[in-house]
Amino acid sequence: MPEIGLEVGKDRILGGLLKTGQTTRYGGYDDDGYYGKGLSKRYTVLDKAQYDGTTSITIYNKTDLISNACVFDLRTKLMWLRTPPDALGPASDGKLPWTTNVNGEGIFPFVTAANLAKLAGYSDWRIPNIFEGVSLSLWEAPAISADPVAFPSGLAVPMWTSTTRPNSTSNAISFTLGGNFMGLAIKTSTCICILVR
Repeated sequence: MPEIGLEVGKDRILGGLLKTGQTTRYGGYDDDGYYGKGLSKRYTVLDKAQYDGTTSITIYNKTDLISNACVFDLRTKLMWLRTPPDALGPASDGKLPWTTNVNGEGIFPFVTAANLAKLAGYSDWRIPNIFEGVSLSLWEAPAISADPVAFPSGLAVPMWTSTTRPNSTSNAISFTLGGNFMGLAIKTSTCICILVR
């Protein structure tokens, strides 16, 4: 299993927060690009044995073959699916509403179906919270992104978190690893969701 983004020797003195990944120093200031503090991201790609092949997930008479390939984050100890669904949802484009629509489509029915099918051999998948989602981001110019080896699909579209905006509960927080980073989306709208455990 190849490890991505290894950095040797500094881990013991940097504390528990991740680096942002920003390396550019802007305007000559001693900013994050100058200091680069925190733990570097470290992932192990899991794509052999139980992580090979696909698992069939069906919601509202739509079936998607979800890749079993995962990424294990050695820093946060979270395991992520490497790719989101691409055939589920009202438009059959992989985008699901946060709330469950009249057809039973939504991110939580997707989680339930993934767990019942034991996607990649596990039954404890869930939607990430906002802090977990943010942990995937690399903040270097020209745009925020995810590690391209760990997440080859890029994840550059809005993705749901399980976090509701407390002063506007009809909205949930979404994030994009590319372009506009964090925002709100009304829960009846559709976004991609990537699962974590």
